[in-house]
Amino acid sequence: MLLKQRRWKCPRCGFQTNERFPFVERYKQSTNLTPLLVLDALKDLQVSTRSVARKFHMSDTQIRNIFSSYVDLKRLSLTEFISIDEVYLNIDDSHKYAFVIMDFASGQIIDIVSNRWTSTLEKYFLSIPREERLLVKGIISDAYKPYLESVPAFFPNACSILDSFHVISFLIRKLNDHLNRMIRARREKLKKEWLKSHPECSDTASSPPDSREIILLRDYRWILLKNYKEINRSGYPKWHQKLRMRVDTASIESMFFAIDPSLRKLHRLKEEYLAFNDAFYPTTEEASKTLETLIQKYKRSDQRVFVEFAQFLKAHKKEIALSFTAAEVSRRGSKDLETCYARLSNGPMESFNRKPKDYKRNARGTSNFDYTRNRILWAERKNPPILGIPKTSEQIHTKSLSEKTKKKRGSSYNKKK
Repeated sequence: MLLKQRRWKCPRCGFQTNERFPFVERYKQSTNLTPLLVLDALKDLQVSTRSVARKFHMSDTQIRNIFSSYVDLKRLSLTEFISIDEVYLNIDDSHKYAFVIMDFASGQIIDIVSNRWTSTLEKYFLSIPREERLLVKGIISDAYKPYLESVPAFFPNACSILDSFHVISFLIRKLNDHLNRMIRARREKLKKEWLKSHPECSDTASSPPDSREIILLRDYRWILLKNYKEINRSGYPKWHQKLRMRVDTASIESMFFAIDPSLRKLHRLKEEYLAFNDAFYPTTEEASKTLETLIQKYKRSDQRVFVEFAQFLKAHKKEIALSFTAAEVSRRGSKDLETCYARLSNGPMESFNRKPKDYKRNARGTSNFDYTRNRILWAERKNPPILGIPKTSEQIHTKSLSEKTKKKRGSSYNKKK
């Protein structure tokens, strides 16, 4: 909209005044509705501040100032079950891993803390009223030790719950390390045999080509690591350039397990835990009993991977068994059901963790944690409030105590040197 503003001037005294409009503030070139349009555009984390500035013919600084003057979101109340995790922001040394708290039932972000340091979390949790902390019954997290230890210290009525995805990830890492050790051992053996027949290459860095076993262990480790039910075996045989033969999924599987008898044992033991993880247990006691049976079986196994995995399961037996608890959550896609039940896990949190990373990449990096925190919460929360009285420019640009103590630019520069 193009607005022509009239100006009057008194011919006697020279006094001048401009015509005023109810939808434009004095000394402003945008309407009173513009800040609300800007805030609405910033609800999408995929939209950068620069693109919003181009849309409204403003500068990046103006857009940031509008957002900071209207948005200052506070912590939501703690709920019965909460999920905690960290997200990599790497703004600076004190804001590298932001600590995220999520409501498991609704999937809303309760709060984002500047870092996951023990001192920071202790100060943060103690600032929450004790009556509110007593309402928490379960805290879902990964196997990070400070997270598991913080539960009894700050939440007396809560129990730690270990996310099932991280338990399986621990097992997959162990199996992956085992395959890497097998590859290294076979490469060393192959190189020794090759040097015996090629003594002239002992002083060079040349090495023999990988054998069929090494190729299978390197390129087809998914046969061992992937869930057996998820492997597609309906494909037709195709020519494999490295193996120099026509193969399909079934033939690849048979060749892979023929490399070493231990591979089939590892595969069978892994599938047993996946079956346990996918099963339904009406009570925690039944899940704990079944888990104890698996632990004893893994302890007696002749595979070092599962002996170590049994030690991990035993150390977190209670937390794993509690993850089979079903909690009431908000409706998910169905309009007929008001509520439904879901197993306690950090699945919603893991899906959220990608959004701050995408925002940081689209913004080409971030330098202000408070702005980043409010921007993420503004986009993720349902119907977030805005300030009734916007912050002034002085309030927005007030430096924090840490910024005041920083040295000025060029303070250590000496022209004479």
